[in-house]
Amino acid sequence: MAVLGALRQRMDSYIAARNPASSGQILLHNRRLYILPTRFGYLYAVMQVVLLLAAINYQNSMAYVLTFLLTALGIISLWQTHKNLLGISVRLNTPKPVFQGEDLTLEFTLSHENQLQRYAIGIQYLNAAPVYTRLQPNQSASLSLTLPAIRRGLFRPAGVVIFTRYPTGLFHAWSWLKFEVPILVYPKPLYDIKLRESLADPEQSKSTVDTTDGDDFAGLREHRQGESLRHISWKAYAQGRGMLTKTFQGHASPSLWINWSDMTAASQESRLAQMTALVIQASQQNQKYGVNLPGQEIAQDSGSAHFSNCLKQISCYDQTDPNSELAIELSAR
Repeated sequence: MAVLGALRQRMDSYIAARNPASSGQILLHNRRLYILPTRFGYLYAVMQVVLLLAAINYQNSMAYVLTFLLTALGIISLWQTHKNLLGISVRLNTPKPVFQGEDLTLEFTLSHENQLQRYAIGIQYLNAAPVYTRLQPNQSASLSLTLPAIRRGLFRPAGVVIFTRYPTGLFHAWSWLKFEVPILVYPKPLYDIKLRESLADPEQSKSTVDTTDGDDFAGLREHRQGESLRHISWKAYAQGRGMLTKTFQGHASPSLWINWSDMTAASQESRLAQMTALVIQASQQNQKYGVNLPGQEIAQDSGSAHFSNCLKQISCYDQTDPNSELAIELSAR
């Protein structure tokens, strides 16, 4: 067993050296392509040997012709199968983050720059069902693989194979594709907890705020450089009181802290799911919020970038290996 393990490790290192990971396009050149006979290919080869032995035994010229003709067909098939993949460029577009339990879509773009037609090109992720496409001359095509997102966290794709058996099915040509593309899976939101006043920051929870826009006049203050001239009180300026800016009162949304210690769930995953739900609620209500995880604090802010960052940090919390590969379980679908 130790010998087999060492041999497999050497093979994995050899394949990894010939197939480096890429964050952009991967060009399928000769050093990246592999080809072997299929089960029908091996059966075809055995049949050729039997035909040759029969032709020799009976000294039948037509048997010789048939044997050599079928052998030439096999050789041409070998060349055409390899050529069907040679020169194709493959790109994996960065997938959109999804929530745990949803379907994750990996979208590949295949392109080539020649006048060949490519048929029956398949892409497969691990043991999931493959999808197929064809390429027209000097054009590109898109392929989408739908996978179940069964675990939250930040992952990278693994086990992507592009292959073809065109034109006869006697040979299987393939290449391993490694992409340095992040795949982010958010925890599934658990909506059994709502935003409460206890989550509000007492220092930022006042209901009104002074602003230069609003409906209720609040008073005058000293003019600050860079402020719009239309907010200046020209009446006060005419009275010799200097440059003063009119202020009004507006309503301010309370700033919130989404704290790990405020979650009511018992398990770690359920707490993360609750925090995910609260982040979504706070964002939908356009509130300014921050997130407190054990050993990590995300400052209060708002906006789509802050929303994405909070969900990302919650998703990656306590993840042992941020570079782990995305696994799938077909039974989970």
